[in-house]
Amino acid sequence: MNLFKAELRRLARRRLSLVFGIIAAAGLLVMAAVFWFTSSKGPTEEELAAAQAEADVMNEGNYEFQECLEDEEFFEQDDYSWVEGDPYYEDMSHEEICAMALGGVNAEDLIYTYTFVFADQGPMLLIGVAIVAGLIMMMLASSAIGAEWSSGGLANLLLWHPNRLKVWGSKLGAAAVVCAAAVLALMLLAFGLLYVIAAARGEVGDVDAGWWDENLPMFARAAVLSVGMTVLGASLAMLGRHTAISGGIIAGYLIIGDLLVRYAGMALRMPFEERLSLYTWVIAWIEGRIELQHWDDYSAMAPEVMVITSTEAGMLLGGIVLGFAVLATWAFQRRDVS
Repeated sequence: MNLFKAELRRLARRRLSLVFGIIAAAGLLVMAAVFWFTSSKGPTEEELAAAQAEADVMNEGNYEFQECLEDEEFFEQDDYSWVEGDPYYEDMSHEEICAMALGGVNAEDLIYTYTFVFADQGPMLLIGVAIVAGLIMMMLASSAIGAEWSSGGLANLLLWHPNRLKVWGSKLGAAAVVCAAAVLALMLLAFGLLYVIAAARGEVGDVDAGWWDENLPMFARAAVLSVGMTVLGASLAMLGRHTAISGGIIAGYLIIGDLLVRYAGMALRMPFEERLSLYTWVIAWIEGRIELQHWDDYSAMAPEVMVITSTEAGMLLGGIVLGFAVLATWAFQRRDVS
């Protein structure tokens, strides 16, 4: 029996896999529905006309604004002479200056419209989908390992396949492959949904070669992060022999641990205390780099700057995942299964 193929089938056929798949797909549909109903290509001509009529009524009650419109030399008065020397107003017409300086209202001020621009907002949404998919796969992988410990299935499997390293490697590899496939599928589905919404209800923007050169590496690093999260979840479950232990450790750090680490850094007055947080390293990994600032002396002209690159972040995050995977391998090899 091919252990790797058997583990792939087992993960794919688990009821929890189906439940998580339905939840992930439903979440994407809800996200798509929100953008579909909130985004628009802009106000219609009728809406603009109605808003402009309302703006005209409001402007008629603004006597100073009306006086400004009628007098081209209005800003030569002593009270408003500062306007002519302000570079902010240099490229504005007289009517625009009157509106900005004296509270004139136009139609756009009275209409709020949101336009979803795929080229600008799509990348962060797709990266978010990849990270959420990684969290789901982390829970699925830890659940699969924990269930086998609880049911005694792992002990039974070792009777037929006593090579523990091969058994553990098959399980870890299968979890990583399933995670990669799930992340890719969800990102493609999200890409398609968001693109269609932008084309129908918003703006696609410039999705050209430059856009792909900038964002494709971030998408790839987000997918790698998701696979790493899956390996980490499985390793923690193997160490603790229970799903709850893996979930408890991860949730404990995300909710409390990171906050405590940040407070400790601030209490000790460490420079660049943000580097103690894993969130900082995750952002550096996905975005390619991050700059941290530290004002050691507030009278200084500029702060000290620390740059964390994706290479450095990848080494740290990869080292954490690899460390727990190696520790789980050692524990599985040494400890009694029964």
